[in-house]
Amino acid sequence: MIELTVQKLSCHMTTESANIKVKNTKEVIMVPLDWVVMLAWNKECGNSLRLLRGKKSRREIADALLSQKVECSQEYIRKLENGEAASVSTKIITAIAKTLGVELIEIMSDLRVEVSKNICTSS
Repeated sequence: MIELTVQKLSCHMTTESANIKVKNTKEVIMVPLDWVVMLAWNKECGNSLRLLRGKKSRREIADALLSQKVECSQEYIRKLENGEAASVSTKIITAIAKTLGVELIEIMSDLRVEVSKNICTSS
């Protein structure tokens, strides 16, 4: 699953006498990852990928992806690591995560969304 966020105020009260403060709230929409074809990519993701790859060569990664029937060149992996790609297919990045033995969120930390349990507080 992947979470998509939309800015939205989501606090509702049934009485006008309640004094309510709305804190930074977001509506979180969760969709299955296989519904998403491409994900936005940036230099931070590239740095994470490079660090997680460690001493494993780009060739090893590309070969491992090919064994999963996912085509991805060493050059494309280099572009991802250097933040030169604007987006990446979910098929490629999930295969890379699997090959590295990590969760997708470890490569793409921007996918993490923190939602406060205390959305509304009374004053």
